[in-house]
Amino acid sequence: MRLRWARALPRGLWGVTQATRSLRQRPAGNPAWGDPHGDPGDPHGDAPGDPHGDPRGDAHGDPSGDPSGDPPGAAPRDPPGAAEFEAALSALEAAPGRRGRLELVEAALAAMPALGVARERPLYHRLLRLLPRGPWLPRGPLQRLLGPFPRQQECGLRLLEQMERHGVMPDAETRFLLLGIFGPRSRPVRKCQRLLYWLPRARHLDPHPLPPVLPPPGLPIARLALQRIASDPDARITVFQEPVPGGGGDEGSVQPFIVGAQSPDQQELLAQHSPARPVFVEGPFPIWLRSHRLQYHVLRGDPPGPSLGAEPPDPERSLYYPLSLDLDLERGPWDDDEFDVDEVLEGPVFALCVAGAGDRHTLGRWVTGLQQTNPVLGQTPVVFRLGGGDPPAAPPGLRLRAGPPQPPVLEPPPK
Repeated sequence: MRLRWARALPRGLWGVTQATRSLRQRPAGNPAWGDPHGDPGDPHGDAPGDPHGDPRGDAHGDPSGDPSGDPPGAAPRDPPGAAEFEAALSALEAAPGRRGRLELVEAALAAMPALGVARERPLYHRLLRLLPRGPWLPRGPLQRLLGPFPRQQECGLRLLEQMERHGVMPDAETRFLLLGIFGPRSRPVRKCQRLLYWLPRARHLDPHPLPPVLPPPGLPIARLALQRIASDPDARITVFQEPVPGGGGDEGSVQPFIVGAQSPDQQELLAQHSPARPVFVEGPFPIWLRSHRLQYHVLRGDPPGPSLGAEPPDPERSLYYPLSLDLDLERGPWDDDEFDVDEVLEGPVFALCVAGAGDRHTLGRWVTGLQQTNPVLGQTPVVFRLGGGDPPAAPPGLRLRAGPPQPPVLEPPPK
């Protein structure tokens, strides 16, 4: 499938990274790659840099200098594709005419996450300045009632939705640019007003927010996942096995990483566990950190029986459980006094683990590493219950065959 708006991109714009090439799905040397006017070459396509100076913003940017929401103490760093994106915007701003600007803005929005500039608010403002001011304004109440320029307003909505998805908060300049392009009662302006009202109120609702930039995949992001799963702040993160090789795209291809978490309370529960009863390694269970999906395993004990649970308090010796309670409650005939509650007893969780591979051999090394701080595991049988999480994705070349299942073949017993 080839994207239609990819033909509107001049040659050399939006960087030369492999992620951007996958968006347009065209080879680098294709002569058909050109601008919408049929010119095979674009004199503005290879701009050397940005005449506006700072790649983090321009003269119309945020005066605070923090458009992406990074903490104030963090050192400013440029995304890897910021220079290519800035050069592309500079070439588009210098190009005369406004034909094909809508397709160019849509193509730029699709390329921003791949280039790592999706959290830069000044770049969204520069994209809005590429759109014409005036031609898309409604010319009367009747035209405003009929919803004019739906394709153009969808482009503005798509830009605001991408800002909301990546945590970029619009400001007064964003609303001013949308007012000049679409008018005061347009759908993009109304969405911008709702974002200006709700995003400052909902920005700090999460008590455990993720960092603005996630760690790289592998061992660093596995540490972050375990810190979010473990509810105890005293939980200790331990690396039981380092990945080999330690970096690059083939990290852990020879030896996968193993990182686990265990709190002092979990160690105490495991020390009180009877060696005659087995423990279970269960998983994998999914956890999402934004767009990154990881899988973790747990070391769990057997559910406690009815005799092993806590003894109920004596109502005659407790002030919190009186013998009788006289309450006059008015209840109507529509009230349902029966509740269907499924009480499922689960065993205690003794430890957590995120490993580069979920096979039994790798998880056995994790259990072996736990024996250094939990000697009771050396005398306790361990049962592996793997495959309880989401089913793994099938390989790209594997397809299921349609048709009835094949009957089992009976083989004679060996002599």
